[in-house]
Amino acid sequence: MGGTNLRTAAVHLLGDGQVGVTMEKHEITQELKTGTGEAMFNWIADCLASLLKTVAVDMGNTDLHMGVTFSFAIHQTAINRGNVLAMGKGFDLSDVLGKDLKDLLEDGFKRKNLPIVVSAIINDTVGTLVSHAYVSPSTKIGVILATGTNAAYIERASEVSKYNGPECDQMILNTEWDAMGKAEYLPQTKYDKEIDAVSLVPGFQEFEKMVSGLYMGELVRLALVDMIEQKAIFEFLEGKVPESLQTRLAFKTLFMSTIESDNSAEHIAVERVFKTSFGIEGLTAEDRIRVFDLVHAIGLRSAAMVAAACSALLYKANGRSVNLDDTHEITTIGIDGSVFEKYPHFSRSMMEALTDILGEDRASCIRLELARDGGCIGAALVAMVSHHGGAV
Repeated sequence: MGGTNLRTAAVHLLGDGQVGVTMEKHEITQELKTGTGEAMFNWIADCLASLLKTVAVDMGNTDLHMGVTFSFAIHQTAINRGNVLAMGKGFDLSDVLGKDLKDLLEDGFKRKNLPIVVSAIINDTVGTLVSHAYVSPSTKIGVILATGTNAAYIERASEVSKYNGPECDQMILNTEWDAMGKAEYLPQTKYDKEIDAVSLVPGFQEFEKMVSGLYMGELVRLALVDMIEQKAIFEFLEGKVPESLQTRLAFKTLFMSTIESDNSAEHIAVERVFKTSFGIEGLTAEDRIRVFDLVHAIGLRSAAMVAAACSALLYKANGRSVNLDDTHEITTIGIDGSVFEKYPHFSRSMMEALTDILGEDRASCIRLELARDGGCIGAALVAMVSHHGGAV
C-alpha cells in the first residue's frame, strides 16, 4: 500500500532470482484517503478477494499467510505487528492512529469472510531491498522514489540501540528519511516553505516535500505563479495568473517529464503542455526556455538531494555492509518508483551527484538499478521466511 495505489499480488518464487507474479493495481481515491479506517480496510479486503478470484486460490480450511508492505511509518513491535503512526502523503484516516496494523487488516478480512493471516509487515523500502537482493545480491540499499520517498539499508545489529531481539550480525533498517531534515538546514526556497505550510501536517516530511513526485510539479506551479505575477514570464498575461494555474497540484510531475523529454532547442513540448492542460497559448521562445530551465532545475535538485541522502547511508554503512574503498566490490542501490523509472535523465543526474560527493573512484563501484514491484515480492519473501520460522 503506497501513497497512490494499492497493489495485491500472488508471488511464485522460481529460484535463481526468478519470480512469477500475478498482480492487480487499485487506485486509492481521495475519499478513501480521508475517510474512516473501517472503510479503507474493508476496501483492501475487497481488493484481495478480487485477486484470489483471479488466481483461483483454494486452500480449503487452511489460512492464507500474507506479507504486507506498508509505505507509511509504524512503530513495529513484531515481524507481523506494528502501531500506525502519522501517515502523510495526503492520508488522514480516522480511528487508525496508534492501532495495530495486523488487527486493522485482519478485522477487515473477517468482515469479508477471508481466511487471511498477516505473517509479516514490512516497509516498501525494506521490500525493495529484499526483493532486489534476491535478483542482485550486491544490493545494500533500497529506495522508494515515487509519490513519496524513503530508504532502507543494511546495518550492523550492534549499532541499533533499540533492538532487543535474538542475537544477529546484521539487520535491515527502515530509515524513514522522508521525515528527516528540518527547515533550519535544508536548502528550502520560499516555494518549499509554502508547500509545507498548506500540507496536512506542516513541519512533517520536509525532505520528502522537496524531492518526491507528489510535490515536484507543485514547486513548478508555485514558481510559475510568482514569475507571472512579477511579469518575469508570459508577459502577454500582464501579470494575471490564469485560473487553470491557481489550483493546488494542478501542474503534475508528469508534465515535467514531458517537458524534459523534449531535447529540441525550441522546447515545443512546453507549448503543448500549457495549451493542452492549461489553455494558455502564445508562449514566446524565451518563455519556453525559462519554463524548461525551471523544470530542469527542480528535477536536478531532486536527484541531487536523493543522491546526497544515499551517500549518507553509504558512509554510515562503510566498513560494515559496504566497503567504499574496495574498487573490486560493487554496491547496488535498488530503486523503485515512478520518479526514478520515468523521469528523464534522473538516474544519470543522481550518478553525477554521487560522483561529486563520493569522488570518482568510490562512485565507480556504485550501481543504481531499477527495482520494479519490490514491495510485493519483498513482502512475499519475508512472509515465507517468517511463516517457516526463519530469522527475519
